[in-house]
Amino acid sequence: MYEATEYPVEDVMEDAVFIVRKFAQQFSLNLRDAFNYLYKYQGLAFLQKHYGYEHTQPAYRTIEALIEICRKNGGTL
Repeated sequence: MYEATEYPVEDVMEDAVFIVRKFAQQFSLNLRDAFNYLYKYQGLAFLQKHYGYEHTQPAYRTIEALIEICRKNGGTL
């Protein structure tokens, strides 16, 4: 599997912004709150680490994975 550092940073960031927006919509959060939640509970680190796989998945599956990761790290959404 490729590390996110092997991909153009613009691609990784563009995908992360897209997923954060979708995550915010699903939970009726503003973008700042969604970003802060995902940062605090390791969701953004997960997206970066697994970009090579996650960007090929439908958004709903990535969000399901983020929910699980964040819950494992203390998130309660």
